[in-house]
This record gives sequence, C-alpha cells and structure tokens, in this order.
Amino acid sequence: MNNDAIGFFDSGVGGLTVVRELLKQLPNERVIYIGDNARLPYGTKVFKQVRQFAFELTNFLLKKQIKMLVIACNTATAAALEEIKEKLNIPVIGVITSGVRAAIKATQKQHIGVIGTKGTIQSTSYFRAIAKRSSKIEVTEISCPKLVPLVESNQFHLPMAKKIIFESLQDFHISTPDTLILGCTHYPLLSSIIQSVMGEDVVLIDSGAETIRDVSLLLEYFNIQAKSNGQELHHEFYTTGSAKMFASIAKNWLGLTNLDVYPVDLQELKNKRFFFSAKNAEKKDKTIIIATRNKGKAKEFFNLFEKKGYRIKTLLDYPNLPEIKEKEMTFKENAQIKAETIAKILKYPVLADDSGLMVDELDGLPGVFSARFAGDKASEAANNAKLLHELSLLSTMPKRCKARFHCTLVFAAPNKKSLVVEADWHGAITMIPKGENGFGYDPLFLVGETNTTAAQLSTSEKNKISHRAKALAKLNDVWKEWVMSDEENFGDE
Repeated sequence: MNNDAIGFFDSGVGGLTVVRELLKQLPNERVIYIGDNARLPYGTKVFKQVRQFAFELTNFLLKKQIKMLVIACNTATAAALEEIKEKLNIPVIGVITSGVRAAIKATQKQHIGVIGTKGTIQSTSYFRAIAKRSSKIEVTEISCPKLVPLVESNQFHLPMAKKIIFESLQDFHISTPDTLILGCTHYPLLSSIIQSVMGEDVVLIDSGAETIRDVSLLLEYFNIQAKSNGQELHHEFYTTGSAKMFASIAKNWLGLTNLDVYPVDLQELKNKRFFFSAKNAEKKDKTIIIATRNKGKAKEFFNLFEKKGYRIKTLLDYPNLPEIKEKEMTFKENAQIKAETIAKILKYPVLADDSGLMVDELDGLPGVFSARFAGDKASEAANNAKLLHELSLLSTMPKRCKARFHCTLVFAAPNKKSLVVEADWHGAITMIPKGENGFGYDPLFLVGETNTTAAQLSTSEKNKISHRAKALAKLNDVWKEWVMSDEENFGDE
C-alpha cells in the first residue's frame, strides 16, 4: 500500500479527461496534476522541444514525491515516454498503447481512424502501435490542429464548435472507419459533437479512460494502491497559464466544487535542474524512515528534515515490515540493528533510536530494558513500580539518587557506514511521582539539580532540554555532511 499521489501532466486541460476516469475508477487515489497551458499547443512543436517540456514537467512532479507518472498527453507520450520510463524507478505510463488495444478489440470492419494533433499524427505512433499488433487493420489518421485551442479557450460549448469539428473530420466521409481513437486527451471534451458528426455507428475510443485501466493494473502489480483512511483527499492542480480559466474548466469537467488551482512560474520551471537522469534515478525520492510506530516520537524529527526538503515516514507506513527485536545489550547495538536492517529491506535511509533511564545506584538499570523492566508486556505504571521497588531494597539510599536519560540515534542507509550520535539528560530519581505530562519514567525523573520532574514540564519545555533533544542537536550538526558524502543513497540536495 502507498498513499502517495499519482502525477499527471499535459499540455493543458486535456489530461483532466484522464483524471476524471481515475476519480471514477480509483476513488482512493490522490492526484497531482500540472497543465502546461502557457506553452500549448504541443502538437505544432518539434519533438525536441516537446521532450524538453516533458522533462521539466516530470521534474516538477517528482519534487512532489509521486508514486506513479501518467503522461496524459499524446504528443508528449510519442516524444518522451520511452526515455522517461528508462530513467525513472517508478511506473510511467502514456496514453497511446491503452487506446490502441481497446480500438483493436472494438473494430468489426478492421478499419480504425485516429485523430490527433499534428505532432502525434506525424509521429505515426498510433499507426505503428496498431500495425505491430495487427497487419490486417486499415488505419486512417487525420490531424486536427483547431480542436485543442477550441477546448483551451473554453469555447467548445458554443455553436461554432460543431462547424469546426465537422470541417476537421470531413476527410472521414470518403471512407468512414467503424472505430475512432480520440488521440488527444482534449478530445473527449468534444466527444458528443464528434459522435454526432461521425455517426452513432462509430465507436469512439477514449485513450485516457483506457489508460486508467492500465494504471489500476500497475498499482496492483507493484502493490502501491492507496488505502482509504476515511478522510477527504486533497488533490493538487497546477498550471503555467491562467489559473482562473483552468479552474473553470476543471470544476465543470471533474464535478469538484472545492478545487484549488495553483499557478507555476514558467521561468522557474525552466531554470530548475533536472531531478532525474539515468545516473541518479534512485535519488529522486527524498524520503527518510523514522524507525518507530510512535507518532509523537516521529514528530520530533519532522522539523529537522522536512525543512530541508525530505519527507518523513514511520513504520506505520509499512505495516507488513517484520518486527525488529531489540535484544542487544547496549543502546547503540539496538538502534544500529534496527536502522541497518530496515534500511536494507526498504532501500531507504532510516533513523532509529534507542533510549532509556539509567540509575547510578542500580548500576545503570533499567537501561536497555527500560521499556520492559517489569516484563515484556509491562505497562508504564508497572515499570515505575518495579523501579521504586528495586530502589527500596537498597541498604542505603543517597539523599539524591543520581540518574540520567540516555538516547542513541543511528542513521543508516544502504551500502553506507552508519552515523551514530549519543546524548544524556542528567538528573535524579524521586520516590514520590509528580506531574501529569510526559510518559514512561518522567514522573520519577527530577530534572538536573531541581525538584521538578520531567512530567511537570510542558511538552515544549521538555523538547528543548531532553536527551532526545540533545541528540537531535548533535545530529543536526553532522547529518548533512554525512548525507553529502555519498549522495547516491539520498535525494538530490
């Protein structure tokens, strides 16, 4: 399972026809979409330029941590699909092959028509894809350069639209196919008019709708389907053109009333260095795993990494991961075995910690056994009771029983020497629990030389001076240098 978004890009709003099908067929999946409205139409441009645009849009989406890329543009699919697929380590799908398969299945007279942009038709991508599967099928292709501007200007509801479409398709009247591939994702917005012009007997193939069936199969194959969490999904839409115009079409077509569209500065899109290449395909996903199922503990690490562009996940995101037993005799060994084992399994950098209370009069106990001092399934209350019991058995009890909380952090990544930092929070043990905040041994731990327990501190106060806070401060001083010493294990800085 993977609740990351699926990324879509198109030259404009046409790819929304593909998104609409995804919302119908895969309602648990989240969408991040960018339309390059400022530079459309793609169909009249040379493939070298379209390929460059496709790389820039892919780069933009990869920064959003997508789990799959859908090139929802026929021209860009023809120009750049194979190269992008080769360079990414996430599933990448275009909109040509799916439509071809559906058309071959639908045709009865073995005559398929294709309409598309000038670039798509000149590429002969549909013709070659059909011929590869069946040499007996006649293929008639027509470029329709006026249709994309008709959609993008939001004029496809006007009476003039039918006249433009009729003129664009008149060559089919000489020899009418029984199946017509809408070879541009803009065209389904015109499907009712196209159907009336072609006649009710002609089967229209929406390549975008067919593509989502393949998307579903890939999600299942790679086991990256989203799991419903009962919350409303927040889809993201971006455009290099007019956000107002884009939103007007998107709301009408997708049926979403609560839809925000964000503008993207075209110069910024051009200036960004490519986030992917054949050499660094593994570096695009800047994810760090915090080896805990405790959301509160993971929160302490968020600010440290997220402000540097890294995404934080926890073991809650990997429910099928085997439990890593902490059976070693030192904090460092426990944290290290956990971090390195999970990093090896998940192929991601992993930060693990092991921490506990060490009481001088008990020779450092409970130490690594802090969480299970009173037994493997002991409660916090039972552990506290066990600690007080052990101290009560001492023949002599010092006026102030010294203790310290210890934290070891281990940062591991595949094929890399682990980074280790350690810190202590000194104090003492009181025999009378005090305070309602905190957890574990906090009600018994007197901070420093004071008579205030950790459980009497607010969360913000504790997070500034605790053992974990001190370890995080040390980690903050060294982790970036450690990351940069071997970038192949991490995202692009």
